Amino acid sequence: MSPRTSSRRSLRPRFQRAAARLLLGLAFLGPLACATTPDRLPPPDRQFYYTLPSAEDKAKFLKLKETERKPFLEQKGLWTKWMELTPEEREAAQRGEVKAGYKEFTALMAWGAPADTQESKTPERSVRFHTFIRCTSGPRVGRWVPSNLACDGTSSEVEIAVENGLITEVKYLN
Repeated sequence: MSPRTSSRRSLRPRFQRAAARLLLGLAFLGPLACATTPDRLPPPDRQFYYTLPSAEDKAKFLKLKETERKPFLEQKGLWTKWMELTPEEREAAQRGEVKAGYKEFTALMAWGAPADTQESKTPERSVRFHTFIRCTSGPRVGRWVPSNLACDGTSSEVEIAVENGLITEVKYLN
């Protein structure tokens, strides 16, 4: 056996140990690192992601470490809205449930941004109608999406009426 072959063999175990340590370190630090997609965010961070107003904010949020997300949400005013929800509303939002009497932000946290919003104003009152779309078949089944075309299958719609920041009605349209 040549000295060159011998030194290669002695380097293999060292390299394997170093690679194993690196993988172990990455696995340990993974939860502290940034996410590459919203699906990799833990709840309720995933729900917050979908309430962010712009694509730029969403991209920034994904790059944040777990410890940096709350200050970012505080800066955007979303953490305050979350804390204004009752414990019942926060739990319902995390389960994806919405009902009349809940604050509007509960629906946004439960289902993400609405696919459409219309407003009806009279001198006496103003009512917003948000339409949310959920995939009922296809690869995105169970997900709330901005358009029924994103489902690649069938979808259903839910409309909520919001007056003075409170949900006054929930309609399951199909």
